[in-house]
Amino acid sequence: MLGCQDFCGHYDWTFHYVRRRWGNAALERLWREAIGADGQRHYAVQAARGGLRGLYDAWTKTGQDECCDWTFTLDEEGNFLRWDMRACPSKGYLTEHDLCADEDYCNHCMGWIIPLLEGVGAELVEHEHNHCGQCWAVIRLRDRPAGPSSRVGDVRDDPRWNHGYLDRWADGQPLPFFPEVSPACDPCELLAAWFSRYERANCSGGCPANAVGGVGALLMDAAAYVDPRRGGEPAGVLIGQPPNVDLAALAARYQAVPEGKRPLLLHAFLPGLPAIDFLAAGLPRPVPILPWLIRRGLYRHRPGGPHPTTAEFLALLAAARDADRTRE
Repeated sequence: MLGCQDFCGHYDWTFHYVRRRWGNAALERLWREAIGADGQRHYAVQAARGGLRGLYDAWTKTGQDECCDWTFTLDEEGNFLRWDMRACPSKGYLTEHDLCADEDYCNHCMGWIIPLLEGVGAELVEHEHNHCGQCWAVIRLRDRPAGPSSRVGDVRDDPRWNHGYLDRWADGQPLPFFPEVSPACDPCELLAAWFSRYERANCSGGCPANAVGGVGALLMDAAAYVDPRRGGEPAGVLIGQPPNVDLAALAARYQAVPEGKRPLLLHAFLPGLPAIDFLAAGLPRPVPILPWLIRRGLYRHRPGGPHPTTAEFLALLAAARDADRTRE
C-alpha cells in the first residue's frame, strides 16, 4: 500500500506518459474525470452538503492526514474560502527525490479542482503557484456576492514565495504566463512564439560546435551576456543552476537595455538543486525551459543527475527551436 505522499512519484510519471501518448486533452480528461470526479469525489459530496463549510471541513482533514503546512480561511458571510500553502507535501516529495518526469506537475490541481467546483455551484476566483510547493487560492459560491478575502497568513509574505516561476488563474481561467511578452498561458507556447521570429536558434557561450552557426536568434549563457568583450543583444539568456554569473551584474546588464529589446531570461529550475531568489537580485522570474524540452522529447530528467551543463542546455534549446521550425 502506498503512503499518503508516495503516490506523487507515480502521478508525475503517469501524467508524462498520458501527455506524451495521447496529448494534453487526454491528460486534462484524466485530471477532470479520474481524479476530480472519481478519486476526489468526497469533496463534491461535502460541498453539496455544506457549501464552503463542507469544503473547508474536507480539505482541512486532508491537510492533517497529509501533513500539509497550510492555512485555510473560511468566511461564510463574506462568501470566500481561501487556502495558503507554505509547503506542499506532494510537490515536496518530488523535490526531495529530484523527480521531474512531466513538464508541469503542479497544474494537475487546477485540472481537477476547477471542474469539481463548477459541478457543485462554486468557482475559483484566483490562484497562483510557484512550482516550489507554495500556492494560494480563493473560492466562492457562484451567483452570490462576495467580499474581499483576508490576507492573514498570505503565503506571498513568505520570502520563499520569490522562488520558482508562477502560474496564475483568475475566474477559473489561466492567465498569460508572461503578459509583457505574449498572451500565451503556457511557457512552452511562450518560448515557441518568442523564437519563431528567428530563422535559426544559434547559441553562444560554450555550446557544442554543431549548435552554432547561421543567423537569427542568439542564445547566450549569462556569463557571456555580462562579459563586456561580447557584442550584440541576444534573444535569450540562460542562467545556470547554481548561477554561473554574479546576479547583480546580470541585473545591471539586463536593466541597461531598453524595454522591448531585452532578452528573455531562461532557467532550468532543476528540482533537486537549491532555489534562487531572482527578484531579490532585481531580475524578473526567468522562463522555465524544462517544460519545452520535455514536450519536444529532448530532455529526460535523471534523478540525482548528472544534469546537463549550461552549454548542453543551450544546445537543447537550439534543437527545440529547430524542431518547431520543422513543424511549421
